[in-house]
Amino acid sequence: MTKRAEFLIKGRWRLAEPFHYTASGLDNIFLLNGVTIKKTSYGPMVEIENLNGLHHAIGLYIIEKPEPVTGAEFRFLRKQMELTQEELARVMKTTDQTVANYEKGKTADLGPADPLLRLTYLLHVVPEETRAEVLKQASEHPGAGISKLPDLPRGKIVQKWRIAA
Repeated sequence: MTKRAEFLIKGRWRLAEPFHYTASGLDNIFLLNGVTIKKTSYGPMVEIENLNGLHHAIGLYIIEKPEPVTGAEFRFLRKQMELTQEELARVMKTTDQTVANYEKGKTADLGPADPLLRLTYLLHVVPEETRAEVLKQASEHPGAGISKLPDLPRGKIVQKWRIAA
C-alpha cells in the first residue's frame, strides 16, 4: 500500500478532518484545505479549488517519490497527460496491452517503463521556458530518479497546491 499523501494550499486554514480525495483514482490522497462541501437538495457537493493545480501537485508527488510507481499512479499520470493507453504505448514503444497490465498492477516491476513514464509526464507539465533547466538537472543524476523540481517551474505547475510536509 502506498503511504498517505496530504496536500494543502499554503496559508489557508486547515479542515477539521482531512478530506479523502478518492475521485483522483488514488486511495492515499487527502486534502487538508482547499475543499468546500456544500449541501444541496441532491446531497453534498464537493468543490475543490484549482483542481488542475491539485492534479499537477499529485503528479509531481508521484514522479518525485523514490518508490516505484503503482498501477493506479501509472493510470493517474496517463490520464493527466490526456493520453489513451494506445497513445502512451506508442510513446513508450510497447503495446496498449502492456500499458493496461501496468495500470492493473499485473506487472510488479515496471522496469524501464517507470522512469520513462516519469520523464514523459515531467515533459508534459513543465513550462516550455524551463524544460532545458529541468532536463539538465534530471540528466545530472541518471538512475537517481527525478529529484524535486526547482521552485520556479513548480510554482507555475501546481498553482498554490503543495504536499504537506
